[in-house]
Amino acid sequence: MASHRLLANGASTDHPVPGLPFVDDTHLTADPPPGAGASRPTPDPQRAGFAWIVRAHPQMGRTVLLYGTGPDGTGPWDWQPGQPLVSRAGGYWWDGTRWLRPPQLWDEDAGAFEEQAVPGAATITAADLLEDPLADPVRGHLHQASTLTGQSEAVDAAQWLHDLARWAARRTTATDRLPLQSCVVNLTAPELAGDRLIGTPALAAAASISASALRAYISRGQGAVPEPQAIVGNRPMWSRPVAENWAAHRRRPAASRWPTRRDRPALPAHAEQLRRRLDPVLFSALWDDPERRARWVLRHRTADAVREVAADLAHLAADRLHDTLPAQALAEVITRAALADFAAGSGRSPAVQQLLSWLAHHQPHTAEEAVAAITDQAALQFGIPRPDLLQLLRPAASTAPLEPADPHGRAA
Repeated sequence: MASHRLLANGASTDHPVPGLPFVDDTHLTADPPPGAGASRPTPDPQRAGFAWIVRAHPQMGRTVLLYGTGPDGTGPWDWQPGQPLVSRAGGYWWDGTRWLRPPQLWDEDAGAFEEQAVPGAATITAADLLEDPLADPVRGHLHQASTLTGQSEAVDAAQWLHDLARWAARRTTATDRLPLQSCVVNLTAPELAGDRLIGTPALAAAASISASALRAYISRGQGAVPEPQAIVGNRPMWSRPVAENWAAHRRRPAASRWPTRRDRPALPAHAEQLRRRLDPVLFSALWDDPERRARWVLRHRTADAVREVAADLAHLAADRLHDTLPAQALAEVITRAALADFAAGSGRSPAVQQLLSWLAHHQPHTAEEAVAAITDQAALQFGIPRPDLLQLLRPAASTAPLEPADPHGRAA
């Protein structure tokens, strides 16, 4: 669960978020390219610490939202690059024709989250709400960003209906905007009815953890706890399907997920020795370095920040693993195997080719020494011309960079 500090709707949005004030956004002139998702944050010219995010779709229109940024300019754009155009009730989202539950269950084979349509869901549009005869555009408000306090400012239902009417009246001159019948405001569904939502104890029970553990997860931003579907009396409430999906997500093994401490398989002796060497080194890198330790602050838990830490650890591990390679012994074995191939008249075997190429990637200097030793001894013992030997051995000792593997372990 994350506090997004969503403050207001832009006046040019096509899909207003219920309960939020409308703010003048005439300074925003261009949509992001269709299909590009969200624009980068645009600072508000009237108010420091505010930023606009515009999302656009060629058929579904656009959303314009005003956020409060963090002290260092961070905001929801840092951790939600794939956020749907229209999302309501804690992550329920609209794809243009149907409502789907929040994405929680990852399908390893498909490489995407499972899509679960919401049974009995109905879309509430701006046109539906404006059928209310009490909606009065004259009593509606259009704010300036400079008048907002910077805190989430919910508008009561009666006033928001007037604000919506004023927003709709302004759209009559915008011929390129969606009709009110296509402007999505909210959804209803049986599973989102108030008497069917569950609280913290029931969500914890679904996941087989204590309520106190769940509250700790929420306060620390851990455990991928889903956003609540509603806040009732300052208490978060979830739909039963969202709770069950979260529990299933916690139980479902993932091929790319690191095993927990209790689930780790026993390592071979040499690998265990290496683990013991790396364990304190990695801990020190993560905890003793003040710059990296600051990454554990909640506002720094973004994809880019985690990627930087992962890159540091990958470099550190690669450097330490490099020291464990018995390069000279391996070069001697490769040399003897290559000479045995030449003695048998079979040329260079695939196994020698693979090992020599591998050594060239990890210890280029040692690989060059092995090539020189093989060339000298083969020329002396078998009379093979040196140019022929070098031509045969050099491709295997090429130091072309290795291709990176994808997150699922397949070569790119």
